[in-house]
Amino acid sequence: MKIVISLFVLFSLTGCSFFQMNRSEDGALQNQRVLEERDLKTAQDSLNSGNYPEAFKQYKLFQQTYPVSTYLQSSRIGEGQALEGQGKWVEAAAIYRDVILKTRNLQPDISALASYRMSFCDEALGDDQKTIASLLDAKSLRNTLPLTVGYAEIPARLAAAYSRVGREKEAVQYLNEAEKGIAKIRAEADTTKLEKDWLAKTYYQMGSVSTNQLSVENFDGFVNSQSLMQIYLIKALELNDARWSPLALKELLGTYGEMYLQVESVSQNPSHQAHLGGALIHLIDRAELYKPITGQTLNSYQIEFFTLTNDVRSKTERLLYQGHESMGLTEESKKLNSIKRSGRIKTETSLPEKKVAPGVDPNL
Repeated sequence: MKIVISLFVLFSLTGCSFFQMNRSEDGALQNQRVLEERDLKTAQDSLNSGNYPEAFKQYKLFQQTYPVSTYLQSSRIGEGQALEGQGKWVEAAAIYRDVILKTRNLQPDISALASYRMSFCDEALGDDQKTIASLLDAKSLRNTLPLTVGYAEIPARLAAAYSRVGREKEAVQYLNEAEKGIAKIRAEADTTKLEKDWLAKTYYQMGSVSTNQLSVENFDGFVNSQSLMQIYLIKALELNDARWSPLALKELLGTYGEMYLQVESVSQNPSHQAHLGGALIHLIDRAELYKPITGQTLNSYQIEFFTLTNDVRSKTERLLYQGHESMGLTEESKKLNSIKRSGRIKTETSLPEKKVAPGVDPNL
């Protein structure tokens, strides 16, 4: 009996010790998780604020401090985005490629996000075919992504990429899909956890297009793409969001500035300059279709953007006029285009000539 009691006590004591150890281990794991999330958030805050060098350092430190963290691959995506922010597209793409290989089966949500970020690198490096492939890869796993990314941003970016390569049918198809995605998200907003500024952020992401590879040679394709994508940035301006509207404005200002420089760069070829300048003015016309009607108040972001379009239009028209003058006119052209050109007297009559018999008064 004593033996039984002793064993019972032993088991009881062992059991208590075991449960206490488990509780202790659980507590340690919980504390570790809290620390990891804290440090990851610190890096994310630096990334969101645009401090890319600091964010890069913080993500690298996270990986060194927590090499077996469940957040390790997420931190590598953050590291890639910090490189993107510094224009280091090749290095960022290498990270995303490795993340995709390591997470495809066990963490498809991370893999999908890496494919999506890869598309930004492909675009900046000027490879539209790879951009499309990366976006389609992310789209195949879009149910693992946030609704805004899977159903709005990815289709919009596919529309832009297809437009750049001249595949207008697919561009229109995905543009329509993006619009349906926005409608779907709005309809489900009550049951979906969304940030307060989600729509402005989504419009900004949908409309952002890299000008890294913009050139005279691909100008037309870029204009076609931009005519679709700038709509979303203009909508982001309209929302007057403190965080995303300024970013949308910066994107538009940068894009129009880069395009004007391309038009300006071909001044030695007036006919080519006329073509590029005409395309740019047409793009401005498309943008101004979304300008609030007379009587509606514009916010500061809209005022700055539409002031810019007026300025770019004026400067482009001056370039084209100067180019026209520098071409020189033949004597024939000078006569036809002169304000004081000689007039032409029309001698033909619109009525048949009336024949009068000899000796008859012609007025009768």
